[in-house]
Amino acid sequence: MPDPIVIRRALLVVAFNVLVVLVLAEGALFALVHVPSVTEDVPVPVRRFAQQVYRHFNRSLIQFDPDCARYDEEVTYTLKPGSCTFGNIEFSNTYHVNRAGLRDSERALDAPEIVVIGDSHAMGWGVEQHETLASFLSADLRRTVLNAAVSSYGTVRERRLLDRIDTSRLRVLVVQYADNDLPENLAFREHGNQLPITDRAHYDEIVRHYASQQAYYPGKYLFRLLLKISRLEAPEPDQLRMPAVSPAEEAALFLNALEHAGRTSLNSVDVLVIAINQELDQPRPFLQALAERVRSGPVPFVKSLTVLNAYQVLKPDDFYVLDDHMRASGHQALATRITTLLEDMAE
Repeated sequence: MPDPIVIRRALLVVAFNVLVVLVLAEGALFALVHVPSVTEDVPVPVRRFAQQVYRHFNRSLIQFDPDCARYDEEVTYTLKPGSCTFGNIEFSNTYHVNRAGLRDSERALDAPEIVVIGDSHAMGWGVEQHETLASFLSADLRRTVLNAAVSSYGTVRERRLLDRIDTSRLRVLVVQYADNDLPENLAFREHGNQLPITDRAHYDEIVRHYASQQAYYPGKYLFRLLLKISRLEAPEPDQLRMPAVSPAEEAALFLNALEHAGRTSLNSVDVLVIAINQELDQPRPFLQALAERVRSGPVPFVKSLTVLNAYQVLKPDDFYVLDDHMRASGHQALATRITTLLEDMAE
């Protein structure tokens, strides 16, 4: 008959070894998420795994930060006028927000000639105010450029914001497109060109959810991963479901939103569309489909529509390691390319 003392010792050894493995695993996850210089040197699959852990269990979102954003019954939220500081592991930046809830000066609201709309990429997530795409464009072109991009907006809400600003001198509209535009543009069309807006109670619930994500406790990442893999953890309250549509349909949804989501006429406006995503090695079928639509004939509700392939401009080093947003170098590279393109169009 086995000796009970021997059995207890064996169980203790096993338990100790399991504990050591768990501590090492949690430590490795912590290092991958909190030390970007470590994550930068690991194999690409490991880095992508670390990015997912960071995005789901750590990253704060400016649109749900009470210091930087406010609820809006027409577009769910805008930035909060005034100044605030927003950051994540790889950056911390100051935001100066004008009366329209946009990350730009009050002066930029005075009949800008060029307006940049989009989501967090164009807004300047991760860079200072003078390092945004709009700021670089203004310096390069020596013209008034308004940064009207707001984090997580899709094409519909981007167009709605145009109705709140003075577009009497608007000549160029730069539209930054991202994957999260698709669900919003589809919902807009499915509801008869009306966009359902999150109510205040649900918005406040999302704010509380993201506030609760910030604290670290021992075993946080392993515990959350176990819950996520076991499907015991509810999805993020703002999680988007990406519908499966063809590139041609995605382009059609974008054009429908661009035409019908706002009252501001684009008949005398040159529209430049760019798409931004950190996965530079993946082709962008949406851009290709949109370019094919433009080649088939003029888009009737705009003066002109041009597609810019940002992946011919950006490099991997233009993005943060953990965060899928551009560093200042990416904003500057895009501004330089857009400046050249606009100057060529003017000739």
